[in-house]
Amino acid sequence: MKLSILTITLFSSLALFLTSALANSDNLKNTPLPSPGNDANFLKLSTGENLSKLRVRGRGLSLTRGGGGSFSKKREASFSKLYDEGKNTPNAPYQWVVMNLDTGKILDQSKSADMKMFGASVSKIFVGATYVHTQEGNVDKKHLQQLANMLVVSSNPAWLQLQKDIGNGNANKGRKTIHEFTQSMGYERTRGFQNYLKTGNDKEIHGNELTAKELAAFLYDTYWQKYDGAEVMWKLMHTLRTGGSKANKYLPSNLYLGGKTGTYSGSTVDPETGAEHFPNGKKYSVQVRHQVVVFNYKGTQYALALLTNKASNEHVSLLAAGLFNKIIKKEHI
Repeated sequence: MKLSILTITLFSSLALFLTSALANSDNLKNTPLPSPGNDANFLKLSTGENLSKLRVRGRGLSLTRGGGGSFSKKREASFSKLYDEGKNTPNAPYQWVVMNLDTGKILDQSKSADMKMFGASVSKIFVGATYVHTQEGNVDKKHLQQLANMLVVSSNPAWLQLQKDIGNGNANKGRKTIHEFTQSMGYERTRGFQNYLKTGNDKEIHGNELTAKELAAFLYDTYWQKYDGAEVMWKLMHTLRTGGSKANKYLPSNLYLGGKTGTYSGSTVDPETGAEHFPNGKKYSVQVRHQVVVFNYKGTQYALALLTNKASNEHVSLLAAGLFNKIIKKEHI
């Protein structure tokens, strides 16, 4: 279902409230967060809570590193094909942004990096960010555990519960607050909530729609603490366990990695048009494999926003390692 101009207008006043709150918050530091390699107490929050004491599925949280897999010449050639397609073909099934988080400069991007794609579980970072911001960074133990479950192993029950809790027990109010947060942060094309947001008059906005460019902007804003509670998100994302067969696979084992993955194969609606069917009449469906990644390389903080729609974790792995070698390593030659 398409979002009408009237519906957008209805949200503008709500977004202004959050914009003001973000601009005037006393807790915003607007200073960069540490990287694991530079901070022996990285998993300890400024509130005193130690994330390493949390347990998710029976295991304590720990930092994630690159897999160190061999990026052979054959794999490099496969990356080059993906890269060429993404750089030269409009609306290709491979979209990315490489950003220097210290400067905010985009170092490389695909041709259609602002194209909407179904977000899968990557959207959970916007649910988490909204929650910590509404709590001004003071997250109780119960919800800290839910955030860990959602971000570390991508728990769907934790995702739905947090969205509901954002709305004080009302899931639709939670969606509304998440949408207000993303809009106030300037992520105009992002729909970071799950399912449909009911706006009245039979109008609905489809959620879980992301762009590579705005994902990179979110990682920048998190690193620079542009919203309350960014520290919680930043540090929990560095304990991600689901990237081993995706972006982590061929990245160097001496890199500490943070981020979030997303996987979904099935029906949805066209993120750009809202159409429920392809032009040939078949039901609209996707086969997405995504990941956002942050890491510090030789003293500089970087981000990769990687979105693919070809049902292969390997595509994400190839993009991550290929972009690291082609773009980031060359910055330090």
